[in-house]
Amino acid sequence: MAKGTFQPKRLLIVHAHPDDESLFTGHIIADRIANGADVMVFTLTRGENGKVKLEELKALEGNLPAMGSFRASELREALAAFGDVRHQFAGTRAYLDSGMRITPWGRPAKRKNLDELSLSAASTSVIADDVVKAILDFKPDAVLTYNRRGGFGHPDHKMAHEATAMAIRQVAKRTGRAPQFWVIAEPRERFDAEIGNAKTALKKKAALEAHASQVAVHAETYSVVPGKEIRYDRPERVRRASPNPLIQLRPILTFFWAIPLAVLLAVSGTMLHQVRAYNYEGAPIGLVVALTMVGSLALALRLLRRSRGALYLLTAVFTAIIFWFSQPQPGGELIIPGNDIGNIWAFGSIGLCAFIILFPRIKPGAWRRSSRGHR
Repeated sequence: MAKGTFQPKRLLIVHAHPDDESLFTGHIIADRIANGADVMVFTLTRGENGKVKLEELKALEGNLPAMGSFRASELREALAAFGDVRHQFAGTRAYLDSGMRITPWGRPAKRKNLDELSLSAASTSVIADDVVKAILDFKPDAVLTYNRRGGFGHPDHKMAHEATAMAIRQVAKRTGRAPQFWVIAEPRERFDAEIGNAKTALKKKAALEAHASQVAVHAETYSVVPGKEIRYDRPERVRRASPNPLIQLRPILTFFWAIPLAVLLAVSGTMLHQVRAYNYEGAPIGLVVALTMVGSLALALRLLRRSRGALYLLTAVFTAIIFWFSQPQPGGELIIPGNDIGNIWAFGSIGLCAFIILFPRIKPGAWRRSSRGHR
């Protein structure tokens, strides 16, 4: 039975994938519906990168549109098992399920080759706009999503938490009040309310049976990971939370690491650019190495991190340092001499960064595109 601390009459639940609503909040949805509350599930992706449990559905893996359509159908059936539950997919753009990889330390992390349409590749503020619209339209008393670690650490779950927290702060600024913010409490975490009984367990089981492609359903238990079975009647726990006030600044703060990188690149390149290889008639090998460093790092920011913000900041700081090095110092000396090599280094390095910034389309996925369902 739910404790008295969690009794919203209008509850908005934000999830990243179909089946999350039944796995993590099945008892909660069933309990609120049984008590006459209005419940809306807001799903950010269609679970396109899911791994199916049934052999006869293996053909869906890698076919993103087909997998997304199939899992969306499962979601509709699951919500019907709970009763009158509203549902909506995120609308600003059709976010893709990001999938995940397991690091050598056994922790979930983003995929290295992340599709640019993936939820984890989108800006937090863009996703937050979707959540803001859902809040303003539905007008919930409470909003529930994953904790800041994303539950077990799925990158899409973390993004859902950050976007929801940002959305609640934006709604508070616009309207002067915001719904309560609740997160799912994981085992061994502090919690404020525990929800779940025999009646809600029956509803949760029926909903999970609808997600047969993703969940192995047994008589008394279910499992997502082989060998780890969970009882249907295990209660779900939630905790009241406050949106992090720094969440609005996080997109900016994530770029600050580019500043020391720009300083290191400018200093090391300036120290190298005048070096010549005497065995090769004075070839400016240092200049070649310095320009290669600049071009490789700038290109890496575009390709590997897809982070133009970091690239802009790196280029701005790098340009300022190179300009300062090119000016006469207090003693009159020049750190970057005004000879041909010095000019090529000063103008060529900045021009290289500008070219990589302005180059319209650099898509690593297009180079390695295969039949795995990339769109």
